[in-house]
Amino acid sequence: MNTFNWFWIVLITIALFESSIVFGQERYRTVLDSPWERHTIDDSSLGSDGTKFSDVNNDGKLDLITGWEEGGISRIYLQPDNTKEKWPYITLPSPDVEDAFVSDLNGDGFMDLITLSEGDHQRITIHWAPADAADYLDAQKWISKDIPITIGKTKWMFGRPINLDGKNGLDLVVGSKDPNGTLGWLEAPENPLIMEDWKYHEISSLSWVMSIELLDMNTDGEVDVVITDRKGDLRGLRWLENPGRNSLTNVWENHFLGIRDGEPMFMDFYEAKKNQKEINFIVPVVQHGWEHFVKNEEVWEHYTLQFPDFVGDRAKSVKIGDINGDGLLDLTATFSESLGKSGVIAMMNFQTDLPYFIDISGKEGVKYDFILLKDLDGDGDLDLITSEETAADGSKKGLGVIWYENPIK
Repeated sequence: MNTFNWFWIVLITIALFESSIVFGQERYRTVLDSPWERHTIDDSSLGSDGTKFSDVNNDGKLDLITGWEEGGISRIYLQPDNTKEKWPYITLPSPDVEDAFVSDLNGDGFMDLITLSEGDHQRITIHWAPADAADYLDAQKWISKDIPITIGKTKWMFGRPINLDGKNGLDLVVGSKDPNGTLGWLEAPENPLIMEDWKYHEISSLSWVMSIELLDMNTDGEVDVVITDRKGDLRGLRWLENPGRNSLTNVWENHFLGIRDGEPMFMDFYEAKKNQKEINFIVPVVQHGWEHFVKNEEVWEHYTLQFPDFVGDRAKSVKIGDINGDGLLDLTATFSESLGKSGVIAMMNFQTDLPYFIDISGKEGVKYDFILLKDLDGDGDLDLITSEETAADGSKKGLGVIWYENPIK
């Protein structure tokens, strides 16, 4: 074979190899820069199980709420002027807590704490805040009351506050996992302090709810319920159609978007650029990839974004935001079973033809939870807040409630 033919064979081989990289799974570049600096807000209890934000004291700064499942407590952390210093907090009892969030349920101007418990405790509890700002961090001034209809019913997992029926203030949309897995709403009574008067209305059965989002999916002016359910015959990404404010006890029609196999975890959504009324979804599926759902007129299309090989074995959560300020959305993600691997990463410019990965956490941590993106240090870029609940020895003495400082600015 002459030299000319060898030249073209080598050239074609290189071209085919590069095409397989560009169009296959390996088209994503990995940029393994140094991990972001980690700051600890609290690591003094056990099993930090998810973190949420709210301005609980109306000072313009977003505070944190975290349930510590194995510690049997929930804490509200007040954001200090310097977020790298100690965050003052209040501790309230919540055995087997899976979710904790705040909302002003009695309309007195002070944020109450709502906790949902699985395990043996199995109940939803409202921790009524004192109606005096000076007493907010005094646990003795709080009053914790269970909602009787929820006790022993199921393993409660997640909740969201919303005034569904337009009466009596905020109701609670709540979900659980088997046994007796259920999605429904707790109707607030005229006097929300009378716990026996709260009523539960089921929307759908389920096996293991992972996400609950309240969105108007069909633009009819009513808020629908979007969930990921990771187990059972109804697993997948689906939404339940609100039958109307005056018909809330009627059937909520179920609409599947996808992921009928595998285990869908903590999802996120973002507004489509072409139409801000349309919502796109990203759902991590355990040991599979991120499923990206995009609405094309009336048809939902989806495709898979593959995980890189340096992350934990099980996907956990995603959060979408522009973390490098280039005007393009990035995908941040957490993982579990991450011993010796990265548990927090970002897929930069994930909507483009040239996305790339960065490592945020390094090899610290084993089981991370969902993500918040906020500018905690006031330097103009988004920092990443999360919680990590498992130590390398398998104990629940993990990294705790933490945030990673974005090094871009």
